[in-house]
Amino acid sequence: MWKIGRNEPCPCGSGKKFKNCHIGKEEDLYMLETEAMKTAVAVKITSLPEVDYGRAKEMAAGIDIKGLTGASDFTGIKFIDFDKYVAMESFDKGNLRDEHHRCAGLIVNPMKTEDADKKNLYIAITPNIHDSSLIHELAHVLDLLGGSGFLPGSAFQLGLQTNIPMDHLDHPKEYGDWILRLKEIFDVELDAEDSIIAFLHENGMLMDSSLIKEKKIREMVDHSKSMIAFLMNHKEDINELIKGRIGYMG
Repeated sequence: MWKIGRNEPCPCGSGKKFKNCHIGKEEDLYMLETEAMKTAVAVKITSLPEVDYGRAKEMAAGIDIKGLTGASDFTGIKFIDFDKYVAMESFDKGNLRDEHHRCAGLIVNPMKTEDADKKNLYIAITPNIHDSSLIHELAHVLDLLGGSGFLPGSAFQLGLQTNIPMDHLDHPKEYGDWILRLKEIFDVELDAEDSIIAFLHENGMLMDSSLIKEKKIREMVDHSKSMIAFLMNHKEDINELIKGRIGYMG
């Protein structure tokens, strides 16, 4: 709740007294403040210096976003330092301190940057990021713009509601199309996680995004159970496939 004296300057910055400006319209003030905060966050993120870790810029330069996806709103990809970006965020960082995340990347929600840069998508990466993690995030970019339209984590509430693992929702069939395409373009050996995604895709087991978009709960739950059963039935094959790859846990 706003606690502003009637004769104090209005927080909107108009220069008028509060009583002659936004008194009685405090909800508008809240919207202005929220928009100002959003813009400030966008400026902070887009002001981070670009980095070129691993094959990041080489891969970004090798992707014709408009040609591949038909999307014209975004024309490029910019890479920023993972630790500097994460330090700005307020979410729990406990799961970002393990060894896997020292070689990883994270696509930045474009809603966080659009107020300062509408033409580029941002990916936060670590200095020792490996090729598989790079194409993993680039596949998310292409899937967002020319596939399922999902960002990783965007179906979080749906996952809680249905008790479906987030990996099943974050990596639909369309995502699988993109990661296999990028694997061939850049001649990348997939890590353990992405090898499993590719294996599921090649066997027609990834979930179609239409089920998620239309919230067909029963079909989603059934499909997720089928995926788990398939993985269990092919446990030995999968272990042989991913043995020795980055991220293999044994």
